Amino acid sequence: MNIFVAEFELFFAAMKNRKVRWIYYVLVKCLLITPLIGHGQELLQPLRGKMLLSGNFGELRATHFHSGIDIKTGGREGLPVLCVADGVAARVAVSPTGYGHALYIEHADGTTTVYGHLQRFEPRLAALVREMQYVRESFKIDEDIRSYSIAYKRGDTIAYSGNSGSSGGPHLHFEVRNTATEHTYNPLRYFRMEDGMRPVVRSLYLYSVSKAGQVRLLRSCPVKRLAAGRYDAGQYTVPAGNVGVGVFATDYMEGSWNKLGIYRLALVSGQDTLYAFSVDSCSFGHSRLINEVKDFRRYKKQETVYRCFGLYQEDLFGTFARRNGFLQVEQDSVVEVSVALSDVNGNVSRVRLVLKGGEPAGETTGQDSLLHYGTAHVLQAGNWRVELDSCALFSSVPRVCEAWQDTLVDAPVLRLADEDVPLLIKGRLFLQGIFSSRALICELTADGRRHPVETRHEPGGLAAEIGYLSCYTVAEDTVAPEAVYLGKVAGGMLRFRIKDDFSGIADYRCEVNGVWCLAAYDPKRSHLECSLAEPPFRRGETNVVRIVVVDGVGNRKELSVKVTK
Repeated sequence: MNIFVAEFELFFAAMKNRKVRWIYYVLVKCLLITPLIGHGQELLQPLRGKMLLSGNFGELRATHFHSGIDIKTGGREGLPVLCVADGVAARVAVSPTGYGHALYIEHADGTTTVYGHLQRFEPRLAALVREMQYVRESFKIDEDIRSYSIAYKRGDTIAYSGNSGSSGGPHLHFEVRNTATEHTYNPLRYFRMEDGMRPVVRSLYLYSVSKAGQVRLLRSCPVKRLAAGRYDAGQYTVPAGNVGVGVFATDYMEGSWNKLGIYRLALVSGQDTLYAFSVDSCSFGHSRLINEVKDFRRYKKQETVYRCFGLYQEDLFGTFARRNGFLQVEQDSVVEVSVALSDVNGNVSRVRLVLKGGEPAGETTGQDSLLHYGTAHVLQAGNWRVELDSCALFSSVPRVCEAWQDTLVDAPVLRLADEDVPLLIKGRLFLQGIFSSRALICELTADGRRHPVETRHEPGGLAAEIGYLSCYTVAEDTVAPEAVYLGKVAGGMLRFRIKDDFSGIADYRCEVNGVWCLAAYDPKRSHLECSLAEPPFRRGETNVVRIVVVDGVGNRKELSVKVTK
């Protein structure tokens, strides 16, 4: 069933004719795909008790659309995680970052369920993972385990909830994926959850787009709550031309204070639907479009603003954008706008807005002073060079490219924007010169902080791929990582603090009596821990524990301690 859904999604994404795509969206996406997902096999909840969310499917994150749901555990770890349907363990991963301890289970209907940020696996799987770690001499693994034929029944305990990886607190991350394509489906289409709370509209934002494709924020529009689910944003005069609307809104569910993303949104002008989306399915390949959907600058100010316009919005599954979602406002005209938002339970909120057309706005930036979208660009200043593909820009932006030798950081600096500009496709940055092996290209913030980016040493200089037009410099990391023994802690564990404040920890190794020993690294707390119960430790003897830590440019730190088991 779900493979059938994915085939339709791929067909939808491939179609170029917008009228055909709109007909397809209405007839297939709304009438066929959504009911199929919604009325498929109802899954068992992966945690016992009432399911509350701290994050929902498709919500806007810093660098991606959330690919699953985050289920609250009441701040606790170690809750039994249940298999939601009969299946076979397909993949297991352990990492200090990302999903941490994660398990992937394939099901007969063509879907795979994913369980992330786990504390530990059930004993049979934990023993297999431990064996793999010792064979590979690595805490971090990512393995296909289908050949082991580890089967689970609906309701079996497969793992225990935790806070591993890049989790910001104890919870269970849960996904439903298409096994063949790895497109993710909204898990809330498979569960029955009671929720009567409507999305909350906080404000609207208005934008203008010039003939050259430059998007400019016009103003924010506070909203007045008229009744449950009804808001009014008032009336505003805007320059005649193309106007875009952004919606600052959040959703909640009963029993949880966490802010959630919007499930469905539609922008209507009169009887004309200009923009609509529904987050029933996502592709990991669409993560690069996140800053097309959200207002990047407002997001940095903790506001999740959904932009109902953009050149590439229709590349997303379940999204329709007529005339790229822009309202066409004529001079002296009056345009009535309505925005409807809903959650997966059908709780709806609506906000009304009236726009009056004023005089057309002049071009704020000359044609020669813009980096035009849809055009490849090469920028050069000093020893710096930047190459942008024709699809690198979401919209046209002011051309900025200045280089100088900064006395504060004692290094060359390149400025590519007055304010950071996110890129749809990463740009290529080169710095010509002779540099030490410890040199890194760094993003330079307004307060002087340097954030290294992945840097390649090439003949003639340094190279990196950049996701933003920003300020960049170069710096050397000559300081070795920190490694400190913190002693024995509860449970017969040895604890070390390992950290690196610049290029970051790239690798570490723990040896006991000259033999590799499993040690778990938690970068959130800068802790490295190993158990005295590990095989290399000898009871009643003095054991030599050696820790080697390597940072991103090869600086090493070694530490040896003697302990008795």
